[in-house]
Amino acid sequence: MAWLKPAAAGLALVALVPLAARADNWSYQRLVEAFEQRGFSVLGSHPRCAERGLYGLYLRESRRIVVCPRGHLNDTLLHEGWHAVQSRCLRGRPHLGEEDLRRGLSRHDRRDLARLYGEGRWQREAEARVMARRDPAAYFRLVDELCVDPAPAPPQGAPQGQALKRTGS
Repeated sequence: MAWLKPAAAGLALVALVPLAARADNWSYQRLVEAFEQRGFSVLGSHPRCAERGLYGLYLRESRRIVVCPRGHLNDTLLHEGWHAVQSRCLRGRPHLGEEDLRRGLSRHDRRDLARLYGEGRWQREAEARVMARRDPAAYFRLVDELCVDPAPAPPQGAPQGQALKRTGS
């Protein structure tokens, strides 16, 4: 986990504050079904869910998204699902530009991201937070568009694998 700042050593990934209520207009089960229709498995448990503060993770090199049984499940699923899109469809390349990310992040988000992640991870985590706030219908239309023809693989040594941690706020 060399890409994490020292203050975040031992943390698996990003901290989320409660997201906009857009995902609330879809039930958790409806979101799970939308991911399953796209070939992903959504798991409700994993040994890493025992880690304090871990809310979810995308199991890299797989089509499995884990949503631990705590926190806001919809937010976690959309966040971790975007990490799957980043890895499998975008191949580590950014989808949103830095200006779009900064506009979509709250002050709390920016503070958490700066504290938890170095430059190499900031963009991926910021993008997952911003995308998890999108209307689910638009989110899944974009997933379908991006995952039809995956982008070329990123350079060797690019970090992969994602997990979601929340910080106390």
